[in-house]
Amino acid sequence: MQRLRGAVGFSGIPRLVMDDVYIDITDLVAYAQAYGQVTGIQRVQERILHELAQTDSCDHIWCLRIADTQDHYQACRLGDLYAPGCMNLLDRLACLGEDRPHGSWPSRMQIRAYLNRRGSRGWRRVAGKLGVYARAAFLPSSLEAHGIVRSRLHTVETVTLDQIPPQATLVLLGAAWNDRRVSVAAARHAAAGGQLIQFLYDLIPIKHPEYFRSGLQQSFETFFDMNLQHVSRFVCISENTRHDLEEVLSAKGIRVPSSVLPLAHEFPGYPRNARGCRPTDERLDGFRNPGQKFMLCVGTLEIRKNGLSLLQAWQDLKLLLGEETPHLVFCGRRGWKMRPFFSLLESDPWLRSRVHIVPNASDADIAYLHEHSLCSIYPSLYEGWGLPVGEAAWFGRTCITSQESSLPEICGMLADYVDPRNPSEIARAVHRAVTDEARLLLREKLIRQATLRTWHDVAERFYEIVSSDVKTSVAHTHQRPSLPIRQAA
Repeated sequence: MQRLRGAVGFSGIPRLVMDDVYIDITDLVAYAQAYGQVTGIQRVQERILHELAQTDSCDHIWCLRIADTQDHYQACRLGDLYAPGCMNLLDRLACLGEDRPHGSWPSRMQIRAYLNRRGSRGWRRVAGKLGVYARAAFLPSSLEAHGIVRSRLHTVETVTLDQIPPQATLVLLGAAWNDRRVSVAAARHAAAGGQLIQFLYDLIPIKHPEYFRSGLQQSFETFFDMNLQHVSRFVCISENTRHDLEEVLSAKGIRVPSSVLPLAHEFPGYPRNARGCRPTDERLDGFRNPGQKFMLCVGTLEIRKNGLSLLQAWQDLKLLLGEETPHLVFCGRRGWKMRPFFSLLESDPWLRSRVHIVPNASDADIAYLHEHSLCSIYPSLYEGWGLPVGEAAWFGRTCITSQESSLPEICGMLADYVDPRNPSEIARAVHRAVTDEARLLLREKLIRQATLRTWHDVAERFYEIVSSDVKTSVAHTHQRPSLPIRQAA
């Protein structure tokens, strides 16, 4: 097929062409800058990009980030963004978002992001901030080596929205509702004749606005309604999310094509049923004690994750099991609408002795806790998918989870399901896991033998869906590159 533009731009980077895939990652870049690690939606994006970056198709995929004004993108080929032997993808994504030149005084956002990545809190955070200022004043050349400031990638081009080829396919892969500029840019692209694919994680802000802070429902609905005028296809991460989508669209009298792309069970960086994991937080070593059974709940501490019902279930377990009650470990940062949770925890000394919160757990910490846990527990009130349920299975652990929304799609008969609004039912499920060891071991054996999805499986299907829409948007038939894993040099 004839290229729409010259093969190489003035910077030495190939120009944007119509039959390539363009993925907006504005929110992922912001997240990488601020935290240096990913959870939830950002983890899904990072994993898909990571797997696509290992394929022969990566040079046909462009990552786009809205620049300071909504009239410009920073554009970089995925093949350049994540090349073998370079820094990890999150660091390179953060570089994509850096607007300050090397050697300049670090911005407040750069300092905050550096401290967030280190997990600094309290007096350590104050000391860390003073240390950054001291380096900036006396050893400015060391700022980049310590990851405080980063040079922009030389492979980045700044392009106007009009330079995205007409009729090209633009994919909104992340949480686009958090940045109105993304929606405006996507609308302009669609109005010019381009294809727009929206990756849809859930419609919870519309179905259950009570789970969120005030204002999020309105911003999400504004984004959703605006995109409905332009979206060519939705890619839903579960059958439940597609059902929710069809329900909302039907109420509006609208029909939009949709596909389902189930997410992976794989926990990045660890083989199936991994053993011998070591935490980065040495304080977690105590949980390796065989005499201290514990259950693991991974996820942000927010009202939708239903931590309050878990605390109430543990109070019931005190009557059922007494001192045999397992400990409960939460891995996740504190979120919103959690005052009742912390009020109950603070008011009950016995609960405080049994419940532990790890707010800044690394992947190594979570892998270690999965390995040594009795099982996982995840009684969420509503999910678009539910990554922690599948990730527990990756380590050969079963999960006690909610019978609602998408959660039964993840592990089917290999998980135990409860009414998340019934603490007594949750307590009975935990009691059975503790007292019926033979049943628990049988489930673990079945899980270890089960076929689980990897992130490569997900990326491969993602590319099939997206590239099929690319084919329909071009004027001529063009053989797209296949998706084999690159051979190591």
